Amino acid sequence: MHYKIKTPFATIYLILVILISSHGLVDAKGLVFKSAIFRINNEAYLLEIAKTQSQRQLGLMFRPDLGLRNGMLFIYQNSARHRIWMKNTKIMLTVLWIDEVGQVLDIQHLKPCRQNPCESYGVNQPSKYIIELNHQAHNVNVGDKILGLDKF
Repeated sequence: MHYKIKTPFATIYLILVILISSHGLVDAKGLVFKSAIFRINNEAYLLEIAKTQSQRQLGLMFRPDLGLRNGMLFIYQNSARHRIWMKNTKIMLTVLWIDEVGQVLDIQHLKPCRQNPCESYGVNQPSKYIIELNHQAHNVNVGDKILGLDKF
């Protein structure tokens, strides 16, 4: 089957999709974020992977929007009481704290920080992963398990 691309925009869009899929997403600050698809309660999410300190520090700062099934997975070397803040984050987020076996420990709905200093958020249990998602309702609850996190 052959498809004819009718507009230059469609051609550019197709090229961008191919480049992003093969090389990862490049943030405005020049950091490259690889991405992967994760299934959370039978819903597919495309998550950017933040493994390095620089990537985790930047996170989703300065993003004007975030797709309904997009987000970022923060991976830490060790389980600890990891905290985040919403400084320079322009969008509301649903944030999941996850332990080393992929179990959701807590879910918080956070608003952008518009004053200085910005509050930090965390949980009273050690987490190894944090997932930030669009602020819309998601089919995920405390105690749910997210598979495949240990592959990264």
